[in-house]
Amino acid sequence: MKLDEWIKKHSDRMFDVTMGSYDGAETCELVGAYLLCQLPKEINRTDQIGLYRDDGLAAFRTTARKIEQIKELICKVFNSNQLQITIEANKKVVNFLNVTLDLNKQSYAPYIKPNNKPLYVHRESNHPPHILKNRTSRFL
Repeated sequence: MKLDEWIKKHSDRMFDVTMGSYDGAETCELVGAYLLCQLPKEINRTDQIGLYRDDGLAAFRTTARKIEQIKELICKVFNSNQLQITIEANKKVVNFLNVTLDLNKQSYAPYIKPNNKPLYVHRESNHPPHILKNRTSRFL
């Protein structure tokens, strides 16, 4: 058995999974779980940090200075794995995935990214029945 099947042929980097690849989402979630396990126990709590593929959200009840220290710890874990991360700390209103979360008002609302044009499935298309069942007929 040859052992070089998994070696990337045109790069010296060991591993690469492209966006949109067959198992890209699963790989992203696996890497996210691995990174969370590397965080110190006092900040790695499932009720405070959530991940969805390449998006994460954390909420802590502590001082702004302590949150900055937590941010530095998270960046250190990512850097030690040769990964980059962008963190915005001490925010009270955030857009996470398709929801706007507001800690001040203790509310949430739908969020649509700017310039997002929804795509609708035509009622006579060849999609599976469960997809057609969920369509909104007024748009088709």
